Amino acid sequence: MTPGELPGPPSRAARLRATAKPLITAILMGGFAGLIAILTFQGMMALQHLVWGDEAAGPARIALTILLGGALLILLARIAPTETMDELLRDTERPWQRSRRTIIVTALSAIVAVAFGGAIGPEAGLLAVVAQCSAIVSRLIARDEAGARAISEAGAAGTLGGLYASPPAAAALDGDRLTPSRFASLVAAVSGFVVFLWVARNVFGGEGVTAVPLPAPSPGADWLLVIPVLAGLALGVLFRILLPAAQRLAARLRRPWLATVAGTVLFALLAAAVPLVRFSGHHDLGTVNALAADDAWMPLALVAVAKLVALVLCLASGWRGGEIFPLIFIGAAAGAACAALLPGLDPASAVMIAMAATVTVGWRRPLAAFLLLVLVVDGPVIVPLLVGIGCGIVVDKLCFPPRAEPEAPAGAAPDAAPGTPPGTPPGTPPGSSSRAR
Repeated sequence: MTPGELPGPPSRAARLRATAKPLITAILMGGFAGLIAILTFQGMMALQHLVWGDEAAGPARIALTILLGGALLILLARIAPTETMDELLRDTERPWQRSRRTIIVTALSAIVAVAFGGAIGPEAGLLAVVAQCSAIVSRLIARDEAGARAISEAGAAGTLGGLYASPPAAAALDGDRLTPSRFASLVAAVSGFVVFLWVARNVFGGEGVTAVPLPAPSPGADWLLVIPVLAGLALGVLFRILLPAAQRLAARLRRPWLATVAGTVLFALLAAAVPLVRFSGHHDLGTVNALAADDAWMPLALVAVAKLVALVLCLASGWRGGEIFPLIFIGAAAGAACAALLPGLDPASAVMIAMAATVTVGWRRPLAAFLLLVLVVDGPVIVPLLVGIGCGIVVDKLCFPPRAEPEAPAGAAPDAAPGTPPGTPPGTPPGSSSRAR
């Protein structure tokens, strides 16, 4: 090419490589993340079994075990601050800003939280472990920040695609959208799900595969479903109110470890009185169905409210994890309580509609909630699912309207472009900084 001559359009082979590279990254990194996720999950469950054993624990042992877990969390927090699940997901967009120490401590804290009975799901621990593995892969093969971001996002999608057993829900989790721009995340989630499922079934006998069992269906009056949907909506709204209030209260304490102490003590006392509030609740859905079959509506109603309080206490006091599985349990218990109280109500439909309503309002991601529940619930209850999701969307819009973004003052400097590390002058394009951890 002579000096001053403009370069021609890229060749067909170059365009093909540019298109195939993100998909290959998504497939390979998503599958790798699915493998790491199932191995980490099984390690969590093995540690949990080691801590609690096979025999039913009494109130004193439950309280002491949870207090010991809280003490370990305080010790880990002295090494480095930890991140919530939402923060871990946001960090996938800027993986070069991650602190290696923070990610490692977050992973250890989340594993401790799950092992010692926290009323949270395992998502935070799995995301943190995979984030650390993604960082190692990025240092080996990523050539720029865009490549590191693609590896990080594929790792998160593959992790949640496997754990949730719903690749579309994992892809839609960020922003509750499933747009064409999320195609690479969907591919990574599918790859992670396939590897997670294959290893779970062929190595661990099916342990770790997410499935939500429903009570046996029976004929019932459809109009009575208004009762469980209202119960599910009320619990979702209550969660949305209590969690920010508890977090604000914890933030007022001068030392962060005081929030962990207070939350752990309250959680330990609650778990000693109501043992079903421990753990994520996913493995206890069979107990909920059994209580519904015995028409034990009062214990079901009690455990639904107690589980919600336990979830708030754990999330606000530094027990790192996700809320989706506890919210599923809370909604299922509420629906089962309504079915046990009202003999003319179909138990399967009552549980489904209450579960959908609770998750939609509490999780704040209606699309992801639908894509998750429609694939993991074991039962033909699509209509109650859609009604619960729809009612949840309406209540969410009415009770928690989105806040308007404040307008920037006239003459203010423009924000840095997305993907630009902090400290970069405004207007600098992403990828121009070489700072990386």
